[in-house]
Amino acid sequence: MPKPDNRDFDERYTACFVDFGLKIATGLLIGSMLGGFFLRGYRRWPMFIGGGLGFGMAYSNCENSLNNYLLAMDPKSCVIKKQP
Repeated sequence: MPKPDNRDFDERYTACFVDFGLKIATGLLIGSMLGGFFLRGYRRWPMFIGGGLGFGMAYSNCENSLNNYLLAMDPKSCVIKKQP
């Protein structure tokens, strides 16, 4: 059973940027290594594919984390009160 995530919104938002940086850099690195090894030359498209995959994974993780936080909020506290 996964542990509950007790981070607030600012911590989750900051973690998203770190996640984006790490996954895009790792995707670019792995893409360039695989492209250089298998294609025996410098090709750019493996780096773009690796960076795109890293970006997509980071975006999905960030969206999931922020949506879980926002959906777990108490909806009664978000009601706008009418002015008399």
